[in-house]
Amino acid sequence: MFRWTEESIRWWQRAKAYTNHYKEMAQLVLPYIQKEDTLYDIGCGLGYIDLELVPYVKQIKCFDIEEKVLRELKKEIENQNIANLSVSSENWLRLPNQSCDSLLACSFGSMEEYLEEFLRIAKKQVLILKRNRSKFSQENCKGKPLYSVAGCERYLKENKIPFQKVSVYSDFGQPLESLEEAEDFVLFHRINGNEPIKEYLEQHLEPGRYGYPYYLSNRKEMSLFVIPKENKKDEKRN
Repeated sequence: MFRWTEESIRWWQRAKAYTNHYKEMAQLVLPYIQKEDTLYDIGCGLGYIDLELVPYVKQIKCFDIEEKVLRELKKEIENQNIANLSVSSENWLRLPNQSCDSLLACSFGSMEEYLEEFLRIAKKQVLILKRNRSKFSQENCKGKPLYSVAGCERYLKENKIPFQKVSVYSDFGQPLESLEEAEDFVLFHRINGNEPIKEYLEQHLEPGRYGYPYYLSNRKEMSLFVIPKENKKDEKRN
């Protein structure tokens, strides 16, 4: 699980405003949703992809257990006066069968652990957005590691689960206000390995734009797995 702090939220907000990452992620998803659909986003984080998608569906409901990010998302919903986007901290595993049209999970947990539950909840399809490992991933995060794009594809093929995959390379780098902040960012994400932080920054720090003196790029492969719901009786609880 990503470690959300006031500082990491601020970094994420800044990166979202600086890059087109979430607009590009929404473009991956848009061909697979319809105006009359209800969409559940499991492990929504700050909900930035949902803010991009909400004009194109009937209703989106976002689920996360981290109150810090839900508070920030609620502020955005209020500021933008969005009527068809809601948030919840309830246990999504208790959701009824077929309670949404499409279920979206962005870099959330293990496909092996959760795919059966995702398929139980969705009427039409499951949309799983995964990244190949980002250099900004927190090496010290606790919990189950994320599957890579290749790992997800291998799992689906080995289990003979029908799917489509579409991919894009997208930059979700970090604008930074000072060298001190850049050091804090690298330390927080443990992205320098055994290399001293100052040497890492000398090699990777770039000039920024929009008033930011520094920038750390983070170009990564993002893939959307579209898994249609098979027409079979749900095996679990209602």
